[in-house]
Amino acid sequence: MFNLRRIITLLMLTVPLASHANCTKVTSTSLLSSEIIAAGYTAGTWRGACNTCGGSSNINNVVSISSSSSIMPSGTLLATSTVTTLGSGRSAGYDANHILYRCALADADSLYEQYSLRAYGNDVTGYQITDEIEDGYYSYVKNVAFRLTNTLTGEHYSRYWKSRKLTSDSWVEDSGYIYIPASAFSDAVWELFKIDSTSYYKNSAARYAYAYGVTIGRLAFKGPGLNTANQNDGDDSRTIYLGYFENWPSAWDLAGVVFVRGTTCMIQDYPSVVSLPPISSTSLSNGQTSTSNFDISLKCEDGAISSVNASTASSANVAMGLLVKNSNAVTAATNLGLVTSNGGLTHLLDTSYGSNGVASGVGIRIYNESGTALNLLSSTTAATGNTGGWYAYKDLTTSQDDSTDGVTTYTGNFTASLEAISGETVSAGTVNAQLQVVVSFQ
Repeated sequence: MFNLRRIITLLMLTVPLASHANCTKVTSTSLLSSEIIAAGYTAGTWRGACNTCGGSSNINNVVSISSSSSIMPSGTLLATSTVTTLGSGRSAGYDANHILYRCALADADSLYEQYSLRAYGNDVTGYQITDEIEDGYYSYVKNVAFRLTNTLTGEHYSRYWKSRKLTSDSWVEDSGYIYIPASAFSDAVWELFKIDSTSYYKNSAARYAYAYGVTIGRLAFKGPGLNTANQNDGDDSRTIYLGYFENWPSAWDLAGVVFVRGTTCMIQDYPSVVSLPPISSTSLSNGQTSTSNFDISLKCEDGAISSVNASTASSANVAMGLLVKNSNAVTAATNLGLVTSNGGLTHLLDTSYGSNGVASGVGIRIYNESGTALNLLSSTTAATGNTGGWYAYKDLTTSQDDSTDGVTTYTGNFTASLEAISGETVSAGTVNAQLQVVVSFQ
């Protein structure tokens, strides 16, 4: 009997135990196989996104805040942007093929992206939720709430950790390992909203350049063997923030955003489509134009200051402009030299300028009521003046003398004119271009 027990014990000791290998943070190409390197992937030293090395929200550089509930009620969207792990997940960004982690093939079912807000340390980076905005949180700035959304799950970020399971289309692998590139991690949408509540905030200045040096939204990687492995969905980031910060590929804050509060304007009415009559390429080449008129209306608080000068702590200056949002149209105009010294554009080009079937050698100019051609905004960089595309709103609009509850309507009459571009050959085709009306503090 003794010998039988001994044999059984020895047999049991020879049975291998199933286990997961540990994931490894990749900081050198020595952890990549020749096959993976040949496929175009790379590696190198990288830090996670700490408070001082996270990325920017890419929000427009000036956010206007009005205290008037009639012109800017609670829930008004102040600004929005999309941020990427590749472009701004950390201050240095990433190449898409930069490998961040290596894991065993057996761990394919245990790899996750985790995301949350920064609830620990204070009330204004993801701890206190506001009931005025669904899943919105109080920010550092008075009357401003923020909300982040994961672009792949569609879920809003929360003070409580959430996760997205990574799948084989997120990574590359060879015969021995799974490799997680920076491109595996999701992007996020930032939204800033006006709220009435002032329960939590730290800054109420008339003009404030955001400089609170802590991140707000962040992404972590969860895999066997990493210190994030014990961080689970629903854990409160107020007290649980495993992996900080070396295993957090991305984090974003509001650094660089300028918040200006005062009396302001809002866009009331504008045409969704302005149609131009057909015209032949020959007529355009001979100096003829195709034109159409349109109106833009604003609602302005009676105390709003009409100016293109930069706002100060005592003067919140309001300007308006017409923004060319399509990047191809901006690039094409720039390449043709249709750009001013302050980055404004003289012509609006087709969104697909240079493509087959699209008219070339032509662009749209916008004229005000007095017949002066306007420069167009290529970005919303403030205080670039008329050459940058900004105009004092009273220079382009006229008061309708209908003040009600301290708010007056201003209306401007404009003309869109399709014209030949000097020095360019006109070719026939369609023209489809887009402009956005913008009103902002400077």
